[in-house]
Parts: sequence; structure tokens; C-alpha cells
Amino acid sequence: MAEHIHQLLDVEIRSIAGYYMVLEEGVLEYKGRDLLYLVQMAAIETSCCGRGGMGFILVPGYINALKARQDEDGLWISDVDRVEDEEDRKEITGLLTARHPGFQQVNFA
Repeated sequence: MAEHIHQLLDVEIRSIAGYYMVLEEGVLEYKGRDLLYLVQMAAIETSCCGRGGMGFILVPGYINALKARQDEDGLWISDVDRVEDEEDRKEITGLLTARHPGFQQVNFA
């Protein structure tokens, strides 16, 4: 089991080259289990190579306990099981890209 710390929606999370933000959190039922996924975007604005950006979907895993507790900053923490099976990852990727057609990159934690 792993922990997933939920970030606030539509808030820039800064890095050295730009920022990313979580646009949406969603739950997808897959093989009788609920799967947590995040629709995110990243912007590169302070890179030596110029500006850019991309959208992507992050899959933390199957939900064991959604927003079970909070950390010291008040962010929610969920307990998840990572998606390890490659065939499941392929199917989940297809389902999520069909649900969010503008987001073709799916990453698994």
C-alpha cells in the first residue's frame, strides 16, 4: 500500500522551470475497484530552451481509503495500491484517454 497526498485543485505548484497544477481528480471503476486519477497540466516558462506545456493524467492507484487523514499542511492523504499489471495499465490508459481525449499521456505512480 502507498500514500497519495492530494494537491489543491487549480493551484500552481512551482518548480525551477515552471509549474504544474491538478485540474481535476476523478475516480474510475475498473474490475470492481475504484481507481484514483488526476488530470494535470504542466507549464515550462523559465527553461533555457524556451516555453512549453503539456497535459497528462496521473494514476496513483486503486483506492483503499480515500482522504483518510490529513498531513501537517492540511492536505488530504489517501491510501492506494499501485497498478502493477501491464495489461491493466494498457486498458486503464485506453479508458482514461477516451474519457479525456485532450490528454493522451497517462503515467502510473
